[in-house]
This record gives sequence, structure tokens and C-alpha cells, in this order.
Amino acid sequence: MKKMEGRVLVGGTAQPPKEITIYNIMTVQLLIDTETHCIVNSHFNLISPLTQACMEELVNGYCVDDSLEPLFKEIKSKVCLSTTGALIQAIKNAIERYKDKIHK
Repeated sequence: MKKMEGRVLVGGTAQPPKEITIYNIMTVQLLIDTETHCIVNSHFNLISPLTQACMEELVNGYCVDDSLEPLFKEIKSKVCLSTTGALIQAIKNAIERYKDKIHK
């Protein structure tokens, strides 16, 4: 089976807080299995490999058919950065794009 078979890559963006000058925009890419609607892999445009790894651990495996609030609550409780809100907004944006695509 090819890696992309039965999967869709979606992206989401959000504005970081104005005091964060290192990022012009926060982005996330989610590879989602179209059969299970679970996030198979993710990538965030983060400079820190540690933050990237932590976000991947929290997001990968999550089913986007489930309520997103538990995921966002867990992110808020475990990721205490000034960019946390923007990261959550980028995830929301990507998942909305995925749902729009599969419901067409």
C-alpha cells in the first residue's frame, strides 16, 4: 500500500501573538486517515524539536470525529507557551478544512 493511499494531507494556519516576532504565521499539517478519521502524522512549523515532538505526541492518533475539546484541554494543560492558543487555532483550521473536504 502506498503511504498516501486512503489518507489526506491538510494544513491549517493561525496568527501568533504580536509579541512573538520569530513566527509570521503558525502552521500545522495533518495527515489524516480517511477511513478512521484519525491523525496519522503531524508537523508544526516550530523551531524547537522538543515542542514539535510534544505536539506530535499529543495530536497523532487523535480521531477528528471525536469532540476536539478534550484534545485542546490536554494541549492547554501540557503546553504552556505563548504560542499555545495559535497552535490550537491552526489545528482547528486544519480539521475544519478536512471536514469540508470529506463532506463534499
